[in-house]
Amino acid sequence: MRSFILSGLLFLTGFVQGQNAADQIKETVEFLSDDRLEGRATGSRGEEIAANYIAGKFSALGLQPAGENSGFFQVFSFSTGKEAGEQNFVVANSKRADAQPVFFSGSGQVQAQVAYAGYGITAPELQHDDYQGLEAKGKILLIQLSTPEGTHPHTDFYPYADERSKVELAMEHGAVAVLFYNMDQDYDPSLLLDYSSRAEAAGIPVLFIEPETANTLTQGLEILVGADIHPVRKEGKNIAARIDNGAPCTIILGAHYDHLGYGESGGSLYRGQPAIHNGADDNASGVALILQLAENLAKDPDDHYNYLFIAFSGEELGLYGSKSIADFLTAQDDCYNYMLNFDMVGRLDSIKTLIVNGYGTSPAWTRIDDLGKMQGFTIKTYSSGIGPSDHTSFYLKDIPVLHFFTGTHEDYHKPSDDADKINYKGIVELHDLVRALMADLDDEDQVEFTRTKEEESEETPRFTVGLGVIPDYTFEGKGMRIDGVSDGKTAANAGLQTGDIVIRLGDYNVADMMSYMKALSMFEKGDATTATVIRAEEEMTFPIQF
Repeated sequence: MRSFILSGLLFLTGFVQGQNAADQIKETVEFLSDDRLEGRATGSRGEEIAANYIAGKFSALGLQPAGENSGFFQVFSFSTGKEAGEQNFVVANSKRADAQPVFFSGSGQVQAQVAYAGYGITAPELQHDDYQGLEAKGKILLIQLSTPEGTHPHTDFYPYADERSKVELAMEHGAVAVLFYNMDQDYDPSLLLDYSSRAEAAGIPVLFIEPETANTLTQGLEILVGADIHPVRKEGKNIAARIDNGAPCTIILGAHYDHLGYGESGGSLYRGQPAIHNGADDNASGVALILQLAENLAKDPDDHYNYLFIAFSGEELGLYGSKSIADFLTAQDDCYNYMLNFDMVGRLDSIKTLIVNGYGTSPAWTRIDDLGKMQGFTIKTYSSGIGPSDHTSFYLKDIPVLHFFTGTHEDYHKPSDDADKINYKGIVELHDLVRALMADLDDEDQVEFTRTKEEESEETPRFTVGLGVIPDYTFEGKGMRIDGVSDGKTAANAGLQTGDIVIRLGDYNVADMMSYMKALSMFEKGDATTATVIRAEEEMTFPIQF
């Protein structure tokens, strides 16, 4: 093993070339985090400028294009949510009133009689059934939001407050449209009008109307309703380049280059008027580092491996870009030895604290302990291959991964994450550590992959149970698609598999991530229920023990 001799040489070389490297890294960070790129939101003009800049850098270094169609780009399509059109209305007694489609409404116009369906709830155990004696088939149902006892979590009606479930029940009774209105002053209907949701549309128009409009809709009155809402799709770009040494296996080095734009797509921790989120640390810093690694490896080739450099987009939306390109790459049945991910590496502190995630995905990663000590780093390791960054997409393809991270800070996901706060010398030092690790692994034909024990990633503090799965946040169909199953957890014990689409937990329908989380919140540890899934186009039901 040639690790300590070579890593020491790399360490000394880093001091000689450090200032030049720091200047180059600073140039990249300043360009990507400039206001002119308007925060590099996925699918935006700023993302396009950044993508062309990064592709140009790869080309100038002499790297080969590794995207689609012999180019540097690999394009993926994604939903940005919904958009309401102009034809959302209720016409009654020849008078037209404005209405707002809820985020899961279907589109179209329906003319039919009104039927009042109370709160739209059937709860036999509570001796409550709003459909008793009601002929709902072919009718437009007028339904109150909330429940007879409000929506506080202590009411027994709480499980029945979910609007999607109310609509599905209305459809089971033959309703052709639903009009929601709100009389509960403690109930906030704004989530129904959040069009950033990518939820599957219901099969009928579902509109929110004001109480004044609802009061004009008498039982049996024939009315016309219109819902006009449609999904909005955009395209994002990954940038991929390679150094092809004719080797049998490839190392992947990646960092995401997208950020939050003006904070319009969620994720911002800033409270104020819309402002550009420049994302210098998150993640212009990581992109600058992989460009520096590309330059170093292009100048000092080692034919033991090929090297694939990827700048991902769509990370802030839910790993869209890395999932897309991981699928694209692994479909080609090539050998990928390991993947190193750099996300927020620009704030190395005075004791050189470095957080390394994915440490448990290969026994080879123990080598970073001694290498880190040699170069003065204080390394904190975390085992899991699952995390909120792009390495997750490759871990789920059974590729060993490491995620390098210098820690969060008060500017995280705020407009104040600017280039003047970056520790450029620290990025150079991290570059030298990574090169030392790669050199130390050069005598390994294939780094061993190990599956790690995951936390139940779908849980939030308000849940007392979880399935123990990794949801596919990019899935746009009906239900919750499983992207990974944790060994020894509830789902694995029940026989659920990666690729299964959960459509029901017990009596609770699962139409999207929001309804999935609501369904989970209905259970407690020790509860037994069932999970209904779609697997290979077949509906299957499994017993679940939380």
